[in-house]
Amino acid sequence: MIGAGLLLITSDAAFGVIVPWLLLFATVLFAFGARLSAWLKRQGIHGKGAMLGGLFAVSVYGGYFNGGLGILLLAHLSLFGLSSLNAANGLKNLLSAVLTAIAVAAYAAGGAVHWTEAVLMMAGTIAGGYAGARLARRIPPSKLRPGIVAVGLAMSVLFFLR
Repeated sequence: MIGAGLLLITSDAAFGVIVPWLLLFATVLFAFGARLSAWLKRQGIHGKGAMLGGLFAVSVYGGYFNGGLGILLLAHLSLFGLSSLNAANGLKNLLSAVLTAIAVAAYAAGGAVHWTEAVLMMAGTIAGGYAGARLARRIPPSKLRPGIVAVGLAMSVLFFLR
């Protein structure tokens, strides 16, 4: 709700400046998640409190900007020990669905939802989620991780160029 509330009060110009940085942050965090996880463990910042605090921050991000949320959720899950990309992907989908439902409720309450477009996006998201899950299970993790980073970097570059 916090992220959705922030989005409702952010100007279009400010949002356009913030988005590429959010995408780049999510991608870099995912790319260096294993190293960061090891560093967090050495610093003693790896308990339940840190995990929940990080999930809160990711939730605010997701409520504000859903793009790149999947990458950020995967990064967060890997930071706290979920090393199987397939298992992380399933949990990411569940968390993303909950975060999105809460954010959409806030956007609807704020009168910011264009329902015709939203229904089309929901249908596409559901179809893409099922197709993507099937495809992701067939791709070896050694290729999936660099692919996710490449897509995140490409999205970041495109948004910076816009």
